[in-house]
Amino acid sequence: MSYGQKLFLKVILAGEAEVGKTSLRHSYLGEGFVKNHLQTIGADFASLSKTVKDYNVLFQIWDVAGQDIFENVRMMYYKGSLGALMVFDATKIATFRALSCWIKELEKGTERGIVPFFILGNKMDLVTPAKKAKLKAEVTKYIATLNKKYSDKGFTVEYIETSAKTGESVHSAFEKLGVKIIDYIQHRKKMRGR
Repeated sequence: MSYGQKLFLKVILAGEAEVGKTSLRHSYLGEGFVKNHLQTIGADFASLSKTVKDYNVLFQIWDVAGQDIFENVRMMYYKGSLGALMVFDATKIATFRALSCWIKELEKGTERGIVPFFILGNKMDLVTPAKKAKLKAEVTKYIATLNKKYSDKGFTVEYIETSAKTGESVHSAFEKLGVKIIDYIQHRKKMRGR
């Protein structure tokens, strides 16, 4: 990998139905917030060019459907992905607790094992400060477990609070993931060179 080189980073947006994956994608692309839209069927795709760590990056963003009936179809979209944003709805704790299944699906679907991912608590504009603090404590504990599990993989999992509606931390989530993926690729190259 050399500076100035075009990098194609396939990124997955995963999580339960109606957690705001499509809205996050729209927000990142600068398309604004749409209150009512159709649920994603199978997967939806968008791309965006950015500069990340002095690299020209083309984010290929795959927004996979959250409904159980699409589980088999989703697996083909994970192939070749280099990173993921695992999204839950901060107003529905069950969507957070379902993330372990999504992480297993990511690990299996990439066909290369686990890849860098972040956990996004979305819809933060709808959460009270007290609930936000309680949620953050639970998520932080879970992330410590994940980081222990994946400590030898060359990346750490982070938690980012987002709001697709207000745009809170949406751009930074994608761009921080881009940095994490580039660092991960460089780490793997060093490991192979030993």
